[in-house]
Amino acid sequence: MLVRVFFRREGGPMSHLGISREYVTTMLQAWREKPWLMLGIGYYFAFSLSVVVNCPRLVVGTETFYPMLLVRVCFSATVSIGLIAMMFLMRKLDVLSSGQWAIAFAVGTTSLGTFMLVAALNYIDSVALVIASTALIGAGNSVLLLSWGALFLNLSSERLAGHVTLSCLFAAVLCLIIHVLPPVAYFSVVVALPLASGITLILCANEQPRSQRREVLWQNGLTKILISCIVMGLACGLLRVLPVFGSTSASCSNAVYATMIGIFLLNLMLVVTVGGENPILYLYRFCLPLFVAGYSILMIGTPLASVVSIACALGGSILFECLVLLVFPYVTIRAKGSFIHLFGWCAAAQHAGSFAGFLIGDFTSFHELIDPAEIAFFSMLTVIVFVCLFFFVFKELDIVRITESLPAEGALMKKTLETRLSQLTEECRLSPREVEVLRLLARGRSLPYIEENLAISHSTARTHVKHIYEKLGVTDRQQLHDLIQLGATEHQG
Repeated sequence: MLVRVFFRREGGPMSHLGISREYVTTMLQAWREKPWLMLGIGYYFAFSLSVVVNCPRLVVGTETFYPMLLVRVCFSATVSIGLIAMMFLMRKLDVLSSGQWAIAFAVGTTSLGTFMLVAALNYIDSVALVIASTALIGAGNSVLLLSWGALFLNLSSERLAGHVTLSCLFAAVLCLIIHVLPPVAYFSVVVALPLASGITLILCANEQPRSQRREVLWQNGLTKILISCIVMGLACGLLRVLPVFGSTSASCSNAVYATMIGIFLLNLMLVVTVGGENPILYLYRFCLPLFVAGYSILMIGTPLASVVSIACALGGSILFECLVLLVFPYVTIRAKGSFIHLFGWCAAAQHAGSFAGFLIGDFTSFHELIDPAEIAFFSMLTVIVFVCLFFFVFKELDIVRITESLPAEGALMKKTLETRLSQLTEECRLSPREVEVLRLLARGRSLPYIEENLAISHSTARTHVKHIYEKLGVTDRQQLHDLIQLGATEHQG
């Protein structure tokens, strides 16, 4: 039944399995323009999997001063607190607008915190150092996550869908590779992962914001996403408390990562072959069977079943986070604050749910649960919760409603944008070549892309951009984008 639901095509038969050439072309074009972007957040996911999920690998020998559960609890708590603090700070200061300075802070604190955590687990017996190190990691990860969210809100759905599917696969492959490295090399690579993530963000700083619709797109969408994030975080937190999770992640990490690679490969193939027309919908349809399979297999109790269960649960959690990134720009927002500000609250809700799961598991002796019958009861209860969540709260019908109108909106925005560009061309008396450059700038293209597309030199492109800025009375790309979008919105209204 789930397979039929997944392969069902809106308005067509189930035999739609041909590769969507247009979607593949879009992905390849995005890869060619900015290849580093397609793997960017994969560094973030790889760091989270290597340091938080597989934290036993941070121990040099077999003994450590503190249990791994303490590290996971501290990380969930500090990331939640860091995101909440960022939300209040962003009401006073536009932190992310500082660009490279904010990213440098995030990279520095994350790498320093990782180094301190390794020292605390192996060489320095200090619980204060463990808390301080996880606090630094949490603060840095908060800024990095919000920076990625701010970048993703500027990308089209097609580019973003291609990016997250490839990034998830890249993260699993990278984790599998670095896991077999000796301790010193492993620590060095893990500390360098935030740096790679930060460099990618800096290279993508010239992405222009996409237009945002002002009408209602998803009634109560923000509330539904918040509830879903809390439930997902709570379930993952409870899972990580179980002894089977700790033992499996410590002894069978390679098998878990290999299984996750297979899951992400399957997701990529399905999105490309049957989900090209609506990647958001098919990613949604992939998450539910993945969660159900993961928590259902857990009740089998064999080592192989534990590996598959943990891989499905972790893979589903990552893909769900990507799904939230995809649908969030189309959520109805009836509150003061930017999209990224409210996205931060959703990310904080997921980490707070994970922290709550840790606390509930600790206070209820859930971390000592080894009886097969009790584990089976937990699995069945979690599956029921997920089914209710996807069928009654985070519903497929909502995803269909917010995505089926995207092509019409794209055509309308393209028409209004062309009208605005024609108006600016007449008012400011732009030359034909300047019009071509302006059109590419309005589409968010970078200067190297413009040079290659128009076959002009770097100095010529810079000169055209300078003249366009002078004639339009703007000083940077953001002002240019605001000028164009303001007129396009007036024409659309």
